[in-house]
Amino acid sequence: MLETARNTRTDNRRDLVTEFLGLWLVLAVFLDGWAHINLPGLETFFTPWHAALYSGMLATAAWTAVVIWRNRTPGQPLLQAIPPGYRGTAAGVILFAAAGALDLLWHEILGIEVSLDALVSPTHLLLGLSQFLILGTAVRSARAAGLSGELKHTGNRSLTPAAIFAVVLMTGLGAFFLVYCSAFVRPGPTALFVPAPVGTPGRIQSELPVVITLTSYFLTTALIIAPFLFTLSAARRPVRGIVTLLVVAASWLPVVMVGLHPYSISGAAGATIAAVVADVLLARVPGAWLGRPLPAVTAGITVLLWTGQLVAFAVTDAIRWPVSLWLGAVVLSAAVAAGLALLSSWGPVQAPGTGASGA
Repeated sequence: MLETARNTRTDNRRDLVTEFLGLWLVLAVFLDGWAHINLPGLETFFTPWHAALYSGMLATAAWTAVVIWRNRTPGQPLLQAIPPGYRGTAAGVILFAAAGALDLLWHEILGIEVSLDALVSPTHLLLGLSQFLILGTAVRSARAAGLSGELKHTGNRSLTPAAIFAVVLMTGLGAFFLVYCSAFVRPGPTALFVPAPVGTPGRIQSELPVVITLTSYFLTTALIIAPFLFTLSAARRPVRGIVTLLVVAASWLPVVMVGLHPYSISGAAGATIAAVVADVLLARVPGAWLGRPLPAVTAGITVLLWTGQLVAFAVTDAIRWPVSLWLGAVVLSAAVAAGLALLSSWGPVQAPGTGASGA
């Protein structure tokens, strides 16, 4: 028993180191994105921003090699020495190297992307996929430990501090690749909108920013609620502070990257304060509410977040959308959150207090 606990602590420390290297990668990605947005004229692959990213990957590759080597017994093939959860990490490192070489070739032949095309470039998407594999290390590792019974004394099936950190980092990386449809980087309801009757010339053009913002609310809601539900599925109670951590990752990283506009700062601040309130309330939610009534919980979290953003908009600037429009955005976003909860809880009824994961 003592040996198992000692091994678990060692594995947790190892996974935390891996995730801190993942934090390096995520921050480097946003730094590179900031440079592309705020420093026009980047026409070379060899920039300080790329150096930050690729040096982080070299450090991650070196650490992964150390982890595998330390886990190896004399005479054991290296492939068999890879600890649980780290096969995906090794694959991510290899994929990143291949995608990086392709990215260099892509830029040398087709030039440097300067706008939205940079986010959806095939080589950049491959780099993103490789980083998701690396960031997910602690989740895979903790799940493997939970399935083997090593985490039963914690009360969780597959949740560790490193795994929680991993989920937050993956949320942040998702926010990077979805920054063009983030509800935290647009003027949103602070922008003037005058409804025009159907058939009025220019109606579609005038409605397009609103349509994009509404879509952004729905996608950003999913970006926050989906990982929240994932963490809840692995624990008996919501992780303390989890909503705040997810909102910070989904809001402040994109807000800083696009240039700290006043409306985006106020909106992110309002949502963050609301997230803190949501976490305080979640700590008091009865266990029975984390089973079948879970859609009401996720809908409530969503209403709090976007109401917090709207209040901040109203205090620092003004809400210029018609009330039916901004209220509809909140209600429909809550419906998205409730729908995600329904999908996640589909199955046998859980016993009160056990959450979505059971005993």
